[in-house]
Amino acid sequence: MSWWRTLWEAEWYGILLGRWVVAALVLVGGYFLGRLIARGLSRLFYLLLGKAKEDITPEEFHRLMRPAWLFPLFLISAYSAGSIVHFLHLPEKTVGWIGRVFEALALLAMGLLGSRVLAVAETILASQYQRSGENYKLQLVHPLFTIGRVVLFLLVGFLMLEHTLKLNVAPFFTTLGLGGLAVALAAQETLQHFIGALAIFADKPFQIGDVIRIDANTVGVIEKIGLRSTRIRTFDNHLLIIPNKRLADNPLENISQASERRVLFKIGLLYSTPSDVLRSLMEDIRAALESLPFLGRPPAVYLTNFLESSLEITIIAFVRVDYKEKLESPPLPIFYFQDKVAWKVLEVVRRYEPHTTFAFPTRTLHVESFPLPYAEIPKAPSDRQ
Repeated sequence: MSWWRTLWEAEWYGILLGRWVVAALVLVGGYFLGRLIARGLSRLFYLLLGKAKEDITPEEFHRLMRPAWLFPLFLISAYSAGSIVHFLHLPEKTVGWIGRVFEALALLAMGLLGSRVLAVAETILASQYQRSGENYKLQLVHPLFTIGRVVLFLLVGFLMLEHTLKLNVAPFFTTLGLGGLAVALAAQETLQHFIGALAIFADKPFQIGDVIRIDANTVGVIEKIGLRSTRIRTFDNHLLIIPNKRLADNPLENISQASERRVLFKIGLLYSTPSDVLRSLMEDIRAALESLPFLGRPPAVYLTNFLESSLEITIIAFVRVDYKEKLESPPLPIFYFQDKVAWKVLEVVRRYEPHTTFAFPTRTLHVESFPLPYAEIPKAPSDRQ
């Protein structure tokens, strides 16, 4: 009998030394073989992504999915090594508990696989929204997928308790449902704002950087869309924090989505303005505005009303919101266009002085006759003669 055979058949803790060697080789070989298998699985599933491969690299996909491949392979190697050494001749009850633990770890491996799949989906969606410029969606991706992972591991945890400790988890679900109902009632407004954020996410009424009008006095730029509220920066640099429920339920105007914006002015001219002067002035205003490079359509100039002290002239100009003075400059604010239109109108009206000018509130008093002085008032005839 050779020495290596003698050594192979020797026992350590009641187990043949050869089995110890095979178990060690299974563990070490499982580690290195698992790395190769994990790389192969990553490449295989990466090919199944189709067009989504544009939003995630093979290295990033393997980094995210690697734990999902290695953990179950490690469990298989560990269980195989334990079986080779007969689980160290432990009592049958203990071996049964070890089997339950491995079953629970197998469930955990399934949860880890689902979590990694969610991480890949989150990365792909985030990349797509970043490429398309939908930054407000980008802010919602991570919180929503985080909630999904938490729910997934809660379910896996309940299944592990049921299989490992043989616990009846139905009361836990009942308690969780009652607790969730209590939390929902206590945080009703917060949940409404969260649902409002989801409605904004699905309906796409605006995105970060858009200029919106909520009411006649509230106009601003979207800075951030959160799970509870949206931040709007007004043109006077005030920060408004508006709950998402209000934005989702109430009508609003997305000014940035319009191809044109209206600039409206109403001016008053003197009633003494001759008709031919008035017609010529209106034509000159129209011609002066047509020379502006940012108009989207011909302007409109109308005589619209007879006010107490003036003839009302309404001037309407539609400007292109995408107009830029230079290619690399940002879009111009509406105040820029209002300023240019107002100066053109002012220059034309000033040219027609003194024939006409801007009117201001005046009132003319017409008196038909003046009362006689007291001394000149005739006296009534007396009854006494």
